Amino acid sequence: MQTVTTRWTTAILLAATLAACGGDDGSSTPPPEVGKSRFSLSTSITLMQLCLESYQMLTDFENGQTFTLPSPFTLEAQFSTEEHFTGEGLNGMVPIAFVGSSGNSIYVVFRGTKTISEWISDATATQVDYILPGSGLTETGFTDIYTTIDAAIIDEVNSLAANSSYTALYITGHSLGGALAVLAAPDLAAKTRFKQPIVYTFAGPRAGDPIFAFTYGEAVENSWRVVNTNDEVPKLPNVVTVIFRGSPRKEEIFLSEHVDEEFDITFGGPIHSIGDLIFNHSSCNYFATLCGMTRNPAQCEQAGQGLNGCNFS
Repeated sequence: MQTVTTRWTTAILLAATLAACGGDDGSSTPPPEVGKSRFSLSTSITLMQLCLESYQMLTDFENGQTFTLPSPFTLEAQFSTEEHFTGEGLNGMVPIAFVGSSGNSIYVVFRGTKTISEWISDATATQVDYILPGSGLTETGFTDIYTTIDAAIIDEVNSLAANSSYTALYITGHSLGGALAVLAAPDLAAKTRFKQPIVYTFAGPRAGDPIFAFTYGEAVENSWRVVNTNDEVPKLPNVVTVIFRGSPRKEEIFLSEHVDEEFDITFGGPIHSIGDLIFNHSSCNYFATLCGMTRNPAQCEQAGQGLNGCNFS
């Protein structure tokens, strides 16, 4: 098999070394949102804090410690995938997502990548049919991971909804977690009573083709992608990937397109080294930059202090 791709493959190999990290005050649970809503800084900060918690979930797992969520959140369930990644020293089931609750809201949170091996494994060039028939194609590696946990997450959300008066469903993730959140949102909208989930992703790559992006937009009205303008990962994969298979040669063309809507922030600068790539993609820096937009950045940062090694002092 001969493979011809655009330059995004090289960029992935560099960006893959990224550490997961490493007005509103962001200290309270956001209110329920109904219909099309504007970007909410307080909501983005709350959900980015939960993304930091998802990385802490993996750290606690590695250290043999019990993972919990701070007040006002309650941890309802954790989800693991049989995917394990060379270089992490992990075998068997690895935590990749959790469901939490607070007040009248449910939160579905997906963990992002941690090592170069994960990016190489997950950000493959090919695409497969999305889990909902007729909804376009999604990136193979991301889809493979999501389909190991999708049924369990849907069951958990439906179980919570049946036993309480929840009125809002939030879905979020950073990096790989952002791509998984995008895959999960139309699925949850179709298979739970939450027909208007609220999605905020951070530093997420493209998850599917133009048909999937259109389908997503029809199913998920309240969706925001928070992107650092200096971060390379949200630019991946590029528009076209061409793969030649078999004899006689068969050409397969895969297109990638972001879902709406993008909200730009800026930190870091031009990339001259791996360290610059790490800095520009760091979940700690995403959180700190959002906190910097509040009236009291120091108070905001306290919610993320120490999570997965974040240090804002």
